[in-house]
Amino acid sequence: MSSSDDFANDRDDGGRRGGRRGGGGGGGKFSKFGRTKVVEPEETLDYKNLEYLTKFIAPTGKIVGRRRTNFSGQNQRKLANEIKRARFLGLLPYVGRA
Repeated sequence: MSSSDDFANDRDDGGRRGGRRGGGGGGGKFSKFGRTKVVEPEETLDYKNLEYLTKFIAPTGKIVGRRRTNFSGQNQRKLANEIKRARFLGLLPYVGRA
């Protein structure tokens, strides 16, 4: 038995390659191979731009996450802050669709 066979059987992932959740985009949870391209906002993220902000609010009233918006972390934080500002000023509802 060669030394490479010994290491192949010592894996904790059951012999699968590709990290934690199996196949898919290749690599583990933080792998750069299966990543989608980061998208820049089409319009400026401003609390007065209600039509654009409502695109990122789910029917339940929750702010849509980064996996759906494909924004960078910085732009996702700006989006969340502008939605919260518009809600505080009464321009957007806290619950449900506008």
